[in-house]
Amino acid sequence: MNSPISERERLKALLLALEDPSHAPALPADDPVLVAVARHHRLSPLLSITCGATLPAPLAEAFRRDRVVTAARNMMLGQAAEECLRALAAAGIPTIVLKGLDYETRLYGAPGARPTADVDLLVPDEKRRDAFGVLDRLSFEPRAAAPGFDEPDYHEVAWTRAGAEVDLHMALAPLARCRIDYGAIWSEAEPLRLGATETRALAYPHAAIFQALHMAIDHFDVPAVYLLDLARLLPTAVDVAAAGALARRWHCGRPFETALALTSAMLPRWAEQQKSGLPMARVADRVLRAYGSMEKVLRGEQFLRKLLHFDTPGDAIRYVAVQSRRNLREIYERRVRRRSPRERLALVK
Repeated sequence: MNSPISERERLKALLLALEDPSHAPALPADDPVLVAVARHHRLSPLLSITCGATLPAPLAEAFRRDRVVTAARNMMLGQAAEECLRALAAAGIPTIVLKGLDYETRLYGAPGARPTADVDLLVPDEKRRDAFGVLDRLSFEPRAAAPGFDEPDYHEVAWTRAGAEVDLHMALAPLARCRIDYGAIWSEAEPLRLGATETRALAYPHAAIFQALHMAIDHFDVPAVYLLDLARLLPTAVDVAAAGALARRWHCGRPFETALALTSAMLPRWAEQQKSGLPMARVADRVLRAYGSMEKVLRGEQFLRKLLHFDTPGDAIRYVAVQSRRNLREIYERRVRRRSPRERLALVK
């Protein structure tokens, strides 16, 4: 009797088809778990674009519908992003577009190829209050998405309006976590055209480091489209080496190495192109062993992975101290003061 195919094996088959579409006809047409895995890992729209002509008919139709839905949602988010970009620019606030909407434009180049859940925008930290005022005037409402979101050194605040969420970043990660050079981030940002709006995106090495950091912040319990993003941000061994050296200077080395190790394990053809350009991952084994399941990583494992992905003990101690204080304050704010997010951000007039 054949042993059942695991979710990880299904995922690897889908990624192989994306790396080499000649493998797409071999995907089982009548496997509902395969479709669920593709959707969980946000791969179905890209499979429709890359392998649509060679996929078995039931898969081709399911993935085509996913692409149409993704394109419609991304269009809605893109319009919201353009509205915010124009309003921020009018207020003299520079902006960089991050992650999903940037990646769909620069890395994939096709509408609906890369699903995204929200709009991610980076503004200078010194423009924090001004940017809050702009989103408030656009009728976005702040959301208490994480402990400490209202503190003056917190790195992002989530805003929502009519189903569109904007994550306004003042930094790429918690400031206590690493040592990113924000002067370089802003001076080396690249031009980006989003719809009809001229804006900017992170330079490719910076985007790759941010991608790895984002994966680490989410305990590497991330959809496989993140691995494709990283592979496209780092197409050559030279790109990998340059971004890796920068990541280590910025105290993002361990997240970067584990992100590369995971991408290499799941995208073997990309890994082969890098040859000796991939650094040795020191703490990636536990992530690699478990990756591919649709089950959520348990809280204890999340915490352990987080601690393992600081570059120095000092970084870990500083981060844990800051987050502990924020968690305690959040309990006080929610249970005692019970102020709304608008009140906590001093937006109530």
